[in-house]
Amino acid sequence: MLREVIVEFKVYLLSKNCSLNTLGAYEHDLKVFEDYLNEKGINFLEFDERHFEDFISHLSDFSPSTINRIAAAVKSLYKFLHLYEYLDKNPLEDTPLPQYEKPLPKALSFEEVQKLLNSVDTSTPMGLRDRVMLELMYATGMRISETLSLRVLDVSLENSLVRVVGKGNKERVIPFYKRVKDLLVKYLEEAYPEISKGKPYLFPNYKGDRMSRIGGWKIVKGYATSVGLGYKVHPHVLRHTFATHMLLGGCDIRTLQELLGHSSITTTERYLKVSLSRVYEVYMASHPLAKL
Repeated sequence: MLREVIVEFKVYLLSKNCSLNTLGAYEHDLKVFEDYLNEKGINFLEFDERHFEDFISHLSDFSPSTINRIAAAVKSLYKFLHLYEYLDKNPLEDTPLPQYEKPLPKALSFEEVQKLLNSVDTSTPMGLRDRVMLELMYATGMRISETLSLRVLDVSLENSLVRVVGKGNKERVIPFYKRVKDLLVKYLEEAYPEISKGKPYLFPNYKGDRMSRIGGWKIVKGYATSVGLGYKVHPHVLRHTFATHMLLGGCDIRTLQELLGHSSITTTERYLKVSLSRVYEVYMASHPLAKL
C-alpha cells in the first residue's frame, strides 16, 4: 500500500508545481525509506518518532546533506498522510531534521572566470552557443536548469533583460550587460538558425530539442577541465560565483535575493559568509601593514 501512497504523493507534488528534478529526488529518497520499512517489517501507518530516529541512524553511509534531504522527504510524506486523513495525527510534526553544517559554496575568481569563458572556440555554431550559455549563466546567476529552459522569446535584446521561470514556476526578470547582448546578437544571427532546427529553445542540443541538465553540466565541466579548473567545478559554480562577485561589487542582499530567485533571505545570506571571507583574503594580501 505504501507504493500506492507514494504515487499519490507525487501527484500531489505535481499539483503544487513541483519540478521534475525535485520529483525525481523525492522518488529516490522515498524508495530508500520504502526499502527500509520492508527490510524491518514496519507498517508505514505505525511509523513514529522512535522509528524515525532509527531510520536516520540507518542512513549513516550517506552524506550529511543527503541524509537531511531524505529525512525532509519522509517528513513531507507524513505531512501529506495527515493532510489526506490516512493518519489522525502527524507523528513527525515536531521532529526536527538532522543538523549538519552546510559547506560554503566555492566561487571562482574573476581571473578564473575569464579563463573559463575564453577557453571556448566560438568559430563553430556549437562553440558560439556554449560561449553565450556560459557567459549568460555568469552574467545572471541562473541555475543551469533555468538556463536550459530558456526560449528565444524570453530574451529582450532591446532592454537587455531575460525572463526566467525558476523553482515553483516563480518568474523573475534579470538584466545582463552589454557584452552578453553583443554575444547574443552574434549567436542569434550566425549560429542559432542552423542549430535550432526551427525549435524555440535558446540553447538547444544537436537535434534542436531542449538540452538535458546532464548535457549542460558536461559542457561546463568540459571547458573547466580544459583550462585546469575541473576540480573546482560543480553544477552551481557559475551561480555561486555570480552571487559572490555581486556582493564583492557592492550589491545589497535584498537585490541579490531577487536576482537569484531565493524565496528566503536566509538562503542568500550564505553568500555573505563567502564574500566576507574573500574580503578578508584580499585585505590581508593587499594592506601593506597586514604583511608585517
